[in-house]
Amino acid sequence: MPNPKDVREIDATLKFVDPDKLEFDGNNPRFGGTAESKTQEAIQKLIFGAPYYASELVDSLVENGFINYEPLVVRQHGRKFIVIEGNRRLAAVNEIRANLQKYPNRKSDLKKIPVLVFPSGDKLQKSDAIRVYLGVRHLLGIREWPPLAKALFLDRESKTSGGLDKVLKEVRLTKNQARRFLVPYRLLRKVDVPLPLGEDFWVLAEALGRSGVKDFLQLDVDPKTLQISSYHKEHLSVLLDDLYGPRSAATGSRDSKRRKIQDTRELSLYANILASEKARNALRGGKDLDEAAIYLGTDEQSLARLMKMLKALKLLISKLTTPAKRDAQVSALRAAFRKLEAVARAFQKKNA
Repeated sequence: MPNPKDVREIDATLKFVDPDKLEFDGNNPRFGGTAESKTQEAIQKLIFGAPYYASELVDSLVENGFINYEPLVVRQHGRKFIVIEGNRRLAAVNEIRANLQKYPNRKSDLKKIPVLVFPSGDKLQKSDAIRVYLGVRHLLGIREWPPLAKALFLDRESKTSGGLDKVLKEVRLTKNQARRFLVPYRLLRKVDVPLPLGEDFWVLAEALGRSGVKDFLQLDVDPKTLQISSYHKEHLSVLLDDLYGPRSAATGSRDSKRRKIQDTRELSLYANILASEKARNALRGGKDLDEAAIYLGTDEQSLARLMKMLKALKLLISKLTTPAKRDAQVSALRAAFRKLEAVARAFQKKNA
């Protein structure tokens, strides 16, 4: 078995091939499932634009040509080759070759480009070698994939002979590391929810790392396979609305402006709110996070929070009512605050 410490030990052959013999891999984890079942032409269009932006590689290829020491990685498929790694570069090459008149100053005509071909031979051994190569490069950070791509890769490879434990051993990931990618991915697949792309996928992964969220979902995961054993379906729907915004009944798309969580730094507070029935009901009743958080903690903690807010309010009033702004309204505001402060301190003294 190839040594994951050093991908150079994998026995693959460098060749120079006609780009017409290269085909995109629609199942590449990099695309988060968006390229599955698409034609080669459709994949070219998909990769060339947002969010993959192969178009950004065109200028460099025109100016510098194809860099030989960064070959595409391929596997042979009949008389053609499927690109395992380098689909964006292939899309850029295709663009240039299809529009030669637009790029008269290109350094190379790109008739032959370098590819690293994995050996044929035993199918299982070949798939193992490819898995190790991709795992070392994209899971361990040489050319890191986004979180969703890592989840897709781990889920797909865990279905091969040897299962998840074999894959993790080959790519040198711990079960806990894999859990952060696989559990949110498999949870979304369970309920057939469209996968959120980019950093949005990681919001769910981060949320599931909080005990309050896991308890709210009643989430149970098989510790060996990391498959989802059980969960609360209605609560998952609520969680997804909070993280990504409620879904429109007309279009099915989510309204991100109405999501409860605007930043992952709010997830700890959110988890605490889910763990409190009063705070959770307030959030469900239309309150925002800060408003719902008022219902957290003991009366003593709430009283301490009140006094802290009074202190901040005093500073704000002082800032807004400078001597230059003194009038009857300013005097009334100052007097009202002094009365509120006195009542609050008396309440604190009585209930401390």
